[in-house]
Amino acid sequence: KEQAAEVVCLAREIWQEQYISMIGQAQVDYMLEKLQSERALAEQLAEGHEYYTVIYGGESVGYVAVIPNTSEATLKISKIYIRKSVRGHGAGKKALGFAEDLCRQRGIKTAWLTVNKNNVDSIAWYLRMGFTNVGPVLQDIGGGFVTDDFTMEKTIEQVNPRD
Repeated sequence: KEQAAEVVCLAREIWQEQYISMIGQAQVDYMLEKLQSERALAEQLAEGHEYYTVIYGGESVGYVAVIPNTSEATLKISKIYIRKSVRGHGAGKKALGFAEDLCRQRGIKTAWLTVNKNNVDSIAWYLRMGFTNVGPVLQDIGGGFVTDDFTMEKTIEQVNPRD
């Protein structure tokens, strides 16, 4: 519960600074309640989602959430958020590396995510990190809101233990 409360606080801070200009305050509020409240986190964890906090300089500065699908050998990176104050210091790259290591440990060959079409800095970062934009996805999320995203994928090279 304590960790979930920490993620909720981080989500509120990060989403307020990052997404209001892209999707507006009303949709940010809706999505925080629907996807990042303590109730929503509890439901997601019960469904097999995994949340991990990102520690930098001894403090929690962000979080990663993944949804593994071992039958399809895919891992959805459903959330990767880092505080603005520490962006550019490698915390996001390490968080992404952690998700990729989870893939390798589990024999998962494809990591994928969705990113808002207007989030040009994040799109450019994912491309630099080896992801490919595989196309648009428009999804009704309820409450009169939609997400207008790109789907991005990355093939995760598996490490041969004999190498």
